[in-house]
Amino acid sequence: MYTLLELYFIFCVKVLGTMSTEDKTVNNKSSWPVVDAVEFFPGVNEDLSLVSWAHAVNSVAKLKDALEDDKIMMLEADVSAGQLEGDEDGGKDDIIPIMAHPPHTRSDLSLAAWIKGIIEANKDGKKKGAKLDFKDLSIVKESLEMLYNQVDSINFPLWLNADILKGPVEAKDEPIDQEQFLTLCMQYFPQATLSVGWKTRFTSADDEKAEYTKGMAEEMAAVLEAANVTQPVTFPIRATFVSRSLEALEWLVDTVPDSTITIWSPVSEPFDPQAIIALQDSVGMDCVYLDLPEAERKAVDDARARETSSGAKGYRFIPPAATAMVASAGLALASALAALYLYE
Repeated sequence: MYTLLELYFIFCVKVLGTMSTEDKTVNNKSSWPVVDAVEFFPGVNEDLSLVSWAHAVNSVAKLKDALEDDKIMMLEADVSAGQLEGDEDGGKDDIIPIMAHPPHTRSDLSLAAWIKGIIEANKDGKKKGAKLDFKDLSIVKESLEMLYNQVDSINFPLWLNADILKGPVEAKDEPIDQEQFLTLCMQYFPQATLSVGWKTRFTSADDEKAEYTKGMAEEMAAVLEAANVTQPVTFPIRATFVSRSLEALEWLVDTVPDSTITIWSPVSEPFDPQAIIALQDSVGMDCVYLDLPEAERKAVDDARARETSSGAKGYRFIPPAATAMVASAGLALASALAALYLYE
């Protein structure tokens, strides 16, 4: 006959000892704190456009530059499945999470080294946040497991990004499986910011289909609701599509709790800076990040400065419903004036 103490010991060895790493992860990760960008970067003061970015930090040299640059707050990089340079004889067993943008499958920087660099920089008193753009679903779980092993040292903003839906303009590339990506992110890092967007394709600046439609926004909101997402969310939005998408984007951030927008753009792609300003004015400066190349960011800042100095709005968004009301009111007024003229 076993004593109660002996039975408890057997239970611990046979039951708790056989729990998988995933089970332990699920039970323990709730202690990881939410690290909000506004609180982490106190100079932001509710104006998310003040958060500065280093984009495509996919090499040792770029990581070093971004960590040493005190002006840079958030580091964005692409995570792919591949091999480290110099591992020419490696096989399938040597495929690891590396920092590279497709179609590249080799890099001089692994995800492990990348996150270690940011952790060490923060320990040294620098304030740096991390945004990881996952390009390959096959590497997401391994990447998150590796990151979780460092969870006690990740005391800075962590964003997990992937394109999970098809977007404008009739994008051809396949998005990452939405269900698997969201499930893994919530399992390992339920307090991290989810940066979830659309696969996009640029055609021309005057393409009437160059917009995030209300249907696309509704689909995204439905996906997040179905997955029971409760952590912070940001939507990466391509700058060139903003001018035709203002109503849908405003609806999206109003509908999804604790959500923001992150405006991004390739270098030299045409866009309307006034549309970005209109979006900021519509949803609030505390709701729009600007992750733009230097020239594109300057275009937005210059447009804002001109608007501020002149005291006039250069671009005012009027929803279709409001436009219809204005038109109806104008027609009614014109009819009344015509009737009065005929009466006289």
